[in-house]
Amino acid sequence: MAIGLVGVDHTRAPLALRERLTVAGDRLDHLLDLLRADAAIDEAAVLSTCNRTELYVAAPDARAALARATTHLLATTGVPSTEVAAVLEPRVEGEAARHLCAVAAGLRSLVRGETQILAQVRESFAYATGREAAGPELQALARAAVRCGKRTRAETALGATDTSVSAVAVEMARRRFGSLRGRAAVLIGAGRINEVSAQLLRNEGVGSLVVVSRTRAAAARLAAACDGRAAAMEDLPSLLAEADLAITATRAPEPLIVPSTIMPRDRAGDGAGGEGGDGAGDVDELGAARPLLLFDIAAPRDVDPAVGRIAGVELVDIDAVRVATPDAIELLDGVADAWAIVDESVELYIAEARARRAVPLIARLRAHVDRNKDAELARTLAGLERLSPADREAVALMAHRLVNNMFHHLATRLKKAAALPDGDAHLAALAFLFDEAGTEYRHVMAPPQETETETETEEATGAGSSTDTVGLTPASRGATLAPSET
Repeated sequence: MAIGLVGVDHTRAPLALRERLTVAGDRLDHLLDLLRADAAIDEAAVLSTCNRTELYVAAPDARAALARATTHLLATTGVPSTEVAAVLEPRVEGEAARHLCAVAAGLRSLVRGETQILAQVRESFAYATGREAAGPELQALARAAVRCGKRTRAETALGATDTSVSAVAVEMARRRFGSLRGRAAVLIGAGRINEVSAQLLRNEGVGSLVVVSRTRAAAARLAAACDGRAAAMEDLPSLLAEADLAITATRAPEPLIVPSTIMPRDRAGDGAGGEGGDGAGDVDELGAARPLLLFDIAAPRDVDPAVGRIAGVELVDIDAVRVATPDAIELLDGVADAWAIVDESVELYIAEARARRAVPLIARLRAHVDRNKDAELARTLAGLERLSPADREAVALMAHRLVNNMFHHLATRLKKAAALPDGDAHLAALAFLFDEAGTEYRHVMAPPQETETETETEEATGAGSSTDTVGLTPASRGATLAPSET
């Protein structure tokens, strides 16, 4: 069994293409069902976030499985193959494992070191398991990646700094306005991204904070947690008319904010404003409308790009956030240490994967040994009818312990050998030596003992003991057990 992945992220495809390849909700379920039903794919999982859509597979032929997975992705999203041929990047085995470990560690995120991706990796593979698409191979891959992500945050500088997309957006807003103290902010969406945004905005001293969500209960929950106010989606136009900044991060399939959503705004200095800076308190000669700084960090986009052409609206999409990421974040000291942890995690995963490949062979071999032990034990006890039940149980226990002790050593050594780079050769050798077609044993009658006269006759005719077994069948060698010829 081999693993592979195919997909795109923010480094290979623009937002306009990434949002078309995003799969969530019913589309995700449909894609997982297609992958699960494909005979070329044994296991599958989908990791789809604002910045990436990646399909992971496990199959005997990983590249053939990836080709089929790509077909299903394009059929589900309706994106022509000609548009993705240059950006869909397949990886197999160690390269696939290294990529996912790096993703979980935050090293391939739009903002390097961001923390939310770790939970997204865990939940994506768990969801695929719940849909009966992912199995033991991909579950093991996900565990390795999550362990890697946790180690990175615990052991490197990446875990000591908030480098989330939310943090970059709030910092951009602070620089834009000079200060966020007293500003009016609107959060659209009540997921993890805006949970972080709410906390950061409160830390910056925003005046009012309103949470809007397609689910009123979710909006109320986040509003209560951040000392804000929950509002209905239909109130969004009036809320944006009074806001200085807004951050939207939902999984809506269509834009929530279109040009008609934007109402006329107060002139600068006439409405709600903050303290100092170059924002609401500044009035140009024409009395320009008070600006709205609108962050769209969703994919698919929550805001129609045409909104950015409205006077007084400054629209920042997720790719613009990446461009604005401070160099200091990209050059954190912890990055090199994190990559070292990724490499260690991949080595461990590969060794564990090789060892897992020994498990089916070990199980078959143990079953074979147990069958023969039980048969020999039954045959032996049948000739020892005089033994008491307690004695018979002691004999059976001795046979069981003997096999256990011998087999435990064999299984342990085999797993260690399988984890080596040439582990497949060890497994192949064992499979050959203990091929089930040649390991069923049968009793063979021993020939009668030679008399002294027969021995003297053989010596007289020159028949030496050194050649007495050459060319003979197992049954004529005096053996009590011999492999069957079938």
